[in-house]
Amino acid sequence: MANETVSKFARLRKKAGKPAGISGKVISLLDVYTLIAQSKFPSVDSLAKHCEASRRTIYRYLEIINMIDPIEFDKEQKGYKFVNSDRIKKVFLSDNELLMLLIMGETVSNLGGNFKKSFQDFVTDIAFTRKLPPDKLPLVIKAPGAIDTETSGEYFRIISDSIANNRSIDIVYTSLSKGETTERRVDPYGLFFYEGAWHVIGYCNVKKELRTFAIDKIQSLQETDHYFVKDTGFDLKESLSGSWGIIFNEDAVDITVRFSKDVASYIDRQKKWHPTEIRKRMPDGSLSLSLKVTGVSEIKGWIYSWIPHIEVLKPAWLRAEIKQDLLQAAEKL
Repeated sequence: MANETVSKFARLRKKAGKPAGISGKVISLLDVYTLIAQSKFPSVDSLAKHCEASRRTIYRYLEIINMIDPIEFDKEQKGYKFVNSDRIKKVFLSDNELLMLLIMGETVSNLGGNFKKSFQDFVTDIAFTRKLPPDKLPLVIKAPGAIDTETSGEYFRIISDSIANNRSIDIVYTSLSKGETTERRVDPYGLFFYEGAWHVIGYCNVKKELRTFAIDKIQSLQETDHYFVKDTGFDLKESLSGSWGIIFNEDAVDITVRFSKDVASYIDRQKKWHPTEIRKRMPDGSLSLSLKVTGVSEIKGWIYSWIPHIEVLKPAWLRAEIKQDLLQAAEKL
């Protein structure tokens, strides 16, 4: 099993070169998992050097592995090992399983620090000790169902591979907003999952700027032999940090809204709605929320979900726009 794992990793490494993007993360995560499974007792520093990654990245990989199969630091060996090392030899993880580890790791990281340990214990007990099949686990995460098409899986594979190898893709794409179908050459930078759909963010050689494309709206996709040089200053999380949803290539807008006291506790229940937010409780029990976001059309949908308990204080043009939208909606009732 160990030899199979090593040879599998070697083939992946040879195919992708230096890890980058989703595929690169899978390769590096497989490498870390393998070294621990082979009782090499790797340290953070040795893993960082081996994977050509930062210590922060290595800690993230270790955290992801630990969520599913607990690991611990061996003080004598000065490296990491699996807690249940006396169990039957580690099961070889496929590419898809490692990708799911990455996605689960990102998901669990958003559950909150107090939930991480409890979630890990839960998964370990149910999945490993009781051996329950996935469809029998007493756990449900309510989220929008994934938007899927016959080509989504194959397109995801091609895009992730192109990201890893800095290779452009040619797509025929139908815009969600306008319904127009156009041909594009895109230099893919990264992938992200939002409201049930996978999106690729990359440089559009037609519009000459970074754009996002929903994978389920790609009508056709072709790999190319064209290699691009990625902007070294690009950071996927940073690019999306200012947006309310996924729209990032608009001017940021300063928005202030006020919630009535009837729903203020629901707003306070969320630790932070946006990285830029400033919230303030008013003497009458209402709550104001000020933030600077891109993607006004996206935050409008959120504002509407709180009617009639929300008031837009600024900017004035957004207040007027929402008022007009509500008047038009009332006419249809």
